[in-house]
Amino acid sequence: MTIRGRSALTRAAGFATVALLMAGCGTRTSAGAGPAPSGSTDVGRVHADPLESSPPPRYGDLDDAPLATATATAEPTGPCPDTGLRVAAGRGDAAMGLRVLDITLTNCGKGTFELYGYPKLKLLEEDRGAVERVRILEGTKEIAATGVRDDKPTRVTVRPGERAVMYLVWRNTYDDITHPPVTVEHVTVDPGLGRGTPTVTPDPPLDLGSTGRLGTTAWRKE
Repeated sequence: MTIRGRSALTRAAGFATVALLMAGCGTRTSAGAGPAPSGSTDVGRVHADPLESSPPPRYGDLDDAPLATATATAEPTGPCPDTGLRVAAGRGDAAMGLRVLDITLTNCGKGTFELYGYPKLKLLEEDRGAVERVRILEGTKEIAATGVRDDKPTRVTVRPGERAVMYLVWRNTYDDITHPPVTVEHVTVDPGLGRGTPTVTPDPPLDLGSTGRLGTTAWRKE
């Protein structure tokens, strides 16, 4: 056989081999479309399971907290003082570092009196010494996003058996390690009626941290 004949046979054999390989690939691809034989492993195939849909997480706003609709919790007890006024501190409420404490003034006497504006407060330590480095604010705007009603001062008439309420609002933040956190054990309340300045003892005490600010609301009818 000549060299040219051998080359022709070689090329023919090569074409045949390529054709067989292509046919085999086509057969494998077609077979791969069906279910895999028992015991076989599909290497490289990724099975994605559908994810169940769920609502996104909801983070509570202060407007949703009980503070937004704070109500007085103080329940004055005991005999009525000679002044005809009974002052009591509530249980307090807290959310996300925000603190709210109600102070209630009850007319347990026989006469009618009128309140207006903000009470004058004195903050005391456990030994009745004055608490320092705290500003008492008229209003709560500086205590950002409190969600607590902060009405403008109005005249509040309190008849026998009725009561008025105001709120103390602060944040428990401590980020100044140069001073110890501020704690208020007692609060003296002067309603401005000339009938004395009763003192209440909140339980727990007011934990003002290092904020140095205590917001107050004006008196309003409860």
